[in-house]
This record gives sequence, structure tokens and C-alpha cells, in this order.
Amino acid sequence: MHKCVLKPLKPVLSSCLHQSMVRSGAWSQLKDNMAAAKNRPPAEMGVTDALSPDPLAIDKIRHKIQAMCKLYSPEKKVHRLLQVCKQIYTIMEDHSGRLFGADDFLPMLTYVLAQCELPQMEAEVLYMMELLEPTLLNGEGGYYLTSAFGAMSLIKNLEEEQAARVLSSQTRDTLHQWHRRRTMQRTAPSIDDFQNFLRVALQEQDSGCTAKTLRVHPQATVEEVCSLCALKFCVREPEQYRLFLTTGGSSQQLTPDSHTQRIKAELHTRDAPDTFHFVYRRVDFQDTSSQANEANDANNANANTTTARPETQSDLSPKLSLSLPQSNIHSVSI
Repeated sequence: MHKCVLKPLKPVLSSCLHQSMVRSGAWSQLKDNMAAAKNRPPAEMGVTDALSPDPLAIDKIRHKIQAMCKLYSPEKKVHRLLQVCKQIYTIMEDHSGRLFGADDFLPMLTYVLAQCELPQMEAEVLYMMELLEPTLLNGEGGYYLTSAFGAMSLIKNLEEEQAARVLSSQTRDTLHQWHRRRTMQRTAPSIDDFQNFLRVALQEQDSGCTAKTLRVHPQATVEEVCSLCALKFCVREPEQYRLFLTTGGSSQQLTPDSHTQRIKAELHTRDAPDTFHFVYRRVDFQDTSSQANEANDANNANANTTTARPETQSDLSPKLSLSLPQSNIHSVSI
């Protein structure tokens, strides 16, 4: 999915984010603040007990971030971000000999990102925050991603004479709303739930069903959908076929001027929606499974009548029973 969709879209999205930042003035402000923060000592950036990385380590981290920016997969980007953050943690612990918490890590991450002087990191963080799989936001990936967002926010709002060492209430609220929105439990829609697509099954007498997902305009009528089905399913006698809606064990033919997408939308918005299918089939289609069930019911009724006769007619043996061959049932399912 990422290779098919995000790979061609990544340059476009990056360009749009960059242009948006340039137009709003955020890009120039971020560059200026990064340059100002880069010249400040670590203590002014909130780094107290830990020893900051040396220029060689900063250069390695910069190369990792630049490599991360070239990736299109949000999962792979977050994996590279984890490597960067863990490298920073390792440097902090190796130089001090003790463990550090989140309050110590955020100032150090802010300092390191300012030293790398890569303003495009802002757009990369937004890219990952919006496209990363929600289930991955509750682990290390989500923690370091929010840390990177917080660090870029501190740099972006850096005052000229005073380093911002804590996240503002506005930034915290933004992170809280983002996390709630992205991790909200909801069922992912299937492709036939999308507005411009419709799942239709061709039902034939002898070959069962063949389903296709068709591109159907929201205002398309049933007559137009039937024409599209005839083309896609290569039907020989399209005038003999109609579109049916099956739901709850019943089936009804749709009128030519009705709209399938409106019907689908109405069915999806019900409190307890039933399973439904759009079926393209012949008008004179005979459901063999229904015929078989009716035949079995009739046979059972005859059998019950025959076996009941010994109780009222003494000329038949009580052991006499009517044995009928089982009908060949050809079930058709959607």
C-alpha cells in the first residue's frame, strides 16, 4: 500500500507542506530560530546534567535525519527516528553514568535538532504524525514522535533572549487532541464504503457469483450502473439483466431512476445495518437453492403424510416408509 500510494505522493506532499510553511512565514521563522538556538550553549537550552553530543555525533545524527527525510513509509521514518533518539539517549547515559527521564531528554533533543539545523524536520514530523498506523502510536514510536514534535515546537517558539524549556499549554493541548483523534477506536471502512465505489456481484444460473468493485459516481442511476455492469462483466444479453438489492434474505429489483450510492449511504447510516449486496442478474433468474429447499419441504411433507397413514389405515405395514433420493442442491452465495 505504501509503495503504491505514498511513494508517488511523498514528493507532492512534501512540496505542499514546504510551500504552506513558506507562505505562512513559519519556514523563515524556524530557520532563524534554529540559527539562534545553534549558537546558544546547552545550559540555555535546558540541558543541565547531561553532556551534549560532540560535533562528530551531531554530524552522524544529521545524516540519519537526512536519510529519514528521503523515505516515504511513515513506519520506516519512525524507525529511523527511534535510532536517532536512542543514539541521543546512549550519549547522555554514557557520559554521565546514570539514567535520564523524559524531562531531561526533551531539552537535549531540542538542542540536537537545533545543531543539525534541518528545518524540514517540521514537515517530516507532521507527515509521520498523520500517516503512521494508529496502533503504532501507543509504543516507543508514539513517544519519540511526540517528543520530536515538542522539540520542534520549542525551537519554533524560541524567544530571542530566553530559551523555552517547557512546552506551552497550547502545544500540550495540540498533542492531546492529535493523539485522541488518531488513536480513536473505529472500524476501518472497506473499499465498497467509499463514496465513489460500488461492489456489485454478477449472479449466473450455473456459475454462481463473480464480484467486482466498480467506480460509480454518487449521482449515477441504476440504469447507468447496469450499463457499466454489462460492460465490465461482458454480458451477452444486457437487456435481460437488472440490478437487485439483497438484504435480510430478501431481494428486490431497483428502479432504473434510483441511485445506488444514495441507497448504500442510507443502509450504512442505520443504527443496526443489515448485510446487503448489489446483485446484477437476469430478470428470469431462478434461485436453485430456493427451489431445492422448496422441494425438500415438499418431500418432507409427503414423507410425513405417508408415514402417518399406518396409524389410520391398517392395510399398510407400520414399518413402511417413503424413501426419496436427495435432490442435487446448487447453492449460490454472494
